Amino acid sequence: MRLEGMILLAVAILLILLGIYLWTKGDSREPFWEALSKVMGNILVWNLPVFTTFRAWSVFLWLIGIGIFMIFMWAKISNWF
Repeated sequence: MRLEGMILLAVAILLILLGIYLWTKGDSREPFWEALSKVMGNILVWNLPVFTTFRAWSVFLWLIGIGIFMIFMWAKISNWF
């Protein structure tokens, strides 16, 4: 594994862990699906930095982290063939 791949994997893991930390700091009465719908609504209307809760930020970071991880896995698998 090259250095770029390791950095990409570390960033993905860091974003997911930061999302988990922010989720625990957020309002416990806000369910996951409500936070996800707020994030997706903000993304669809191009209000990316306007998340009002910790849980919305955590879901956003999870989406980015999982996306980076999927890109890493896709690049790693495509190198095998």
